[in-house]
Amino acid sequence: MVGIRKFIKKYFVESVLVGVLIILCLASYIFARSLDMASKNKENYNYVSSEILNDNVIATIKQENKKNEASKVQRPYQDKNVKIVKNYYDYENSENQENSIIYYENTYIQNQGIDYSAGKTFEILSVADGEVISVTNDDIVGTTIKIKHDNDLISVYQSVEDVTINEKDKVTRGEVIAKSGTNAMGNDLGDHLHFELYVNGKSVNPENYFNKVN
Repeated sequence: MVGIRKFIKKYFVESVLVGVLIILCLASYIFARSLDMASKNKENYNYVSSEILNDNVIATIKQENKKNEASKVQRPYQDKNVKIVKNYYDYENSENQENSIIYYENTYIQNQGIDYSAGKTFEILSVADGEVISVTNDDIVGTTIKIKHDNDLISVYQSVEDVTINEKDKVTRGEVIAKSGTNAMGNDLGDHLHFELYVNGKSVNPENYFNKVN
């Protein structure tokens, strides 16, 4: 019996030692793998970081920002003295409807655009890149400019003078295309710009589209 006990004890001790050795080996292997993975992640991080800071990538980001900025619909003027003197007639908003009616030759007309005035002549700007559809003259609304832009957007400028563009001309966002003037329909407004905006052939309130990407 004593011999058997010694054998079992010896076997148990050896088994424990082998188990401990295996555990230590596994721990060493896991630790080494962790160091290796950390090193690779650091290398990848450095690589990605250098790519992000690459001049070409920065230039691309700047170009995208510039493109988005150029696609925004801007106001048709830059003069800070310009104010709204006649609002767009919004069927769903009764707040400004009273100031959205045009009275001409005993007829009340719902305003399909916005009338701007500065109390003096001011420069008229193209609200976005586009192509001139037409430049026409009318005894009632005065000189009218129509410009087609991307995404089925059309801008209309009435009661203008000193027009600098012609039909089929290419224009850029912010380009001076005329100056404010007078017309018969808006005679009570004096020198002003009557501006209309159409999206997919439908008249919209221009104030809801300024500084938004076209």
